[in-house]
Amino acid sequence: MRKISIAVPVLFLVFCLAFASCRAESEAVVRVDNTAPRISVPKYAELEKLYSLDVTEISLFDKDDFFEPYIDFDVDNRMYIFDSYENRMSVFDDRGKLVKRFGRSGQGPKEFSQVSKIRVNKDKIYVFHEITNIKIVNLDGEYISKNLFFIENPLEIRASGDGFFVFRAKVDQTFTKMEFILTFTDDQFSGGRDVFQYQYPPGLSGAIDYKFRAWNWLYVDKDGGFYFPEDNFGKYSIVRYNREGRPKIIFGRPYEIKAYSKEARDRYFSLPGNDKSDAVAKFPASPPVIVKMFQDPKDNLWVISGETYEDNMNPDFENTIDIFSPNGEWLHSLKSKSISRYSLYHNGRIYKVRPFNLESSQQLIDVYQIVYAK
Repeated sequence: MRKISIAVPVLFLVFCLAFASCRAESEAVVRVDNTAPRISVPKYAELEKLYSLDVTEISLFDKDDFFEPYIDFDVDNRMYIFDSYENRMSVFDDRGKLVKRFGRSGQGPKEFSQVSKIRVNKDKIYVFHEITNIKIVNLDGEYISKNLFFIENPLEIRASGDGFFVFRAKVDQTFTKMEFILTFTDDQFSGGRDVFQYQYPPGLSGAIDYKFRAWNWLYVDKDGGFYFPEDNFGKYSIVRYNREGRPKIIFGRPYEIKAYSKEARDRYFSLPGNDKSDAVAKFPASPPVIVKMFQDPKDNLWVISGETYEDNMNPDFENTIDIFSPNGEWLHSLKSKSISRYSLYHNGRIYKVRPFNLESSQQLIDVYQIVYAK
């Protein structure tokens, strides 16, 4: 009996150590070292153009990328575009046909004013307006409810399950440093928990003048996990986090930091307010490594990196796109004019918003389908 009484605590201790070891192993971050793409077939992944959508009459676009807050999609692939001048929603089906419009200027149940963003989540449209207000309507524009929004400095909002991820900014007391924080909140925005923090190297002045739009570096997947660069000014490295903000996998590829082209520099200083003699508007040495990410129906991650067409406005410039498997393996790389920083992604389709044509005043969205080689 005495031997048994001694053995039981020992066995229990061994079990605890083994359990702790297994748990630590399961929570360990996996790092994938890629040296070259596994698939070098030139046409492994292509984009087939489906149609172009003329949205010239919708007053929301200009020469910069301010369109994103006003466009979203529902589960049936309908595209919702909000006209910030007419305060009206236009809805297009998956073939680009206008199927309905609703809304007008005002404060009533079916009216909108001072809208800053729309987001679709399941069968509801969340319309953010007047800084702290949210109006919730159904997919036909019928009023459901309204709420207040008290999250500090929101830069982007992404729907996820029954709630939302809010990408927000926090500035230090000197108004020079900036931290990005990712907060998950319920669908009423009644509270939330912070799941991620990132110190933004350029600081506050960089966020204003460089227009890197760091919220586009974030991608939230269908399971509520999210991707964000590990060091977006130093190396090609992406971290996949789970819903609670714990890193699960780190992957990337070899990458050479390159300075912006002369075309990009000249374009930057040609824009209003970007005077070469102004030290505040100092042009950055190089672009962020990761510009934008999205997943296709195979759950492969598509990554746009480095300088893009929007930086230099060279019509012959092809953007660099890499494709990674769900486990971080570098599958393929390609050059394309069809995917760029001014692109949206939904359910296997790329929606490339063309820059506003100053001569014709025309605005188009080109829609492409991802096609893999058989």
